[in-house]
Amino acid sequence: MVAYNKFQYLYPPRAENAIPTGLLGFYQNRGWLAQVKKNGTNSVIFVSPDRQLTAMGRHNNPHKAWSWVDGAKEIFRNIPGNGWYVFNAELMHSKGPKYKNTHYLHDMLVCNGEYLIGTRYIERYNMLKKLFLKDEAVPQTHSHWVLDGYTWLAKNHYIDFSSLFNSLTNDEDEGLVLKDPNGKLSIKDGACAGWSVKCRKGHKNFGF
Repeated sequence: MVAYNKFQYLYPPRAENAIPTGLLGFYQNRGWLAQVKKNGTNSVIFVSPDRQLTAMGRHNNPHKAWSWVDGAKEIFRNIPGNGWYVFNAELMHSKGPKYKNTHYLHDMLVCNGEYLIGTRYIERYNMLKKLFLKDEAVPQTHSHWVLDGYTWLAKNHYIDFSSLFNSLTNDEDEGLVLKDPNGKLSIKDGACAGWSVKCRKGHKNFGF
């Protein structure tokens, strides 16, 4: 792991490659996990040691149609430690009034001043759960835990990928992202994370 002690933009790992639904079973049998893919805007959240917040898009760009509201900041301001944190999430703000200021967390790139290069995805996900999911009895849906009125945490699924995909009827649910739990974070992941693929519902702009 590498020290991260000042602001530097980090490109988030992304699933560039899309697969058809017929391959869902193949990845399930390989031991990959599935998360519901939200139809949001990729957001990289930077939390400084004094708990000031910056959120940017996946191209090192500011969010043009959104800015922080105080309530959405609290969960990040209460993180323990005295170092930097960097999270990756989908910002649901533009998807309708019930999603305003909502972040759907699914990865962490920096933990208390350590850039998590070389760590496995499942290790980083468990760090997220330890930070934010103090009690698994919190409200939840098929896709996530509702941590507060502004923050969701993605849930992992390990079986019945096809059934999960076919159950997605909400407008916010774009499909599934499949991840190798042992896939390691790399500096090159900003271009394409080879340990992750996506499977999307049919849409006029894409086939899968």
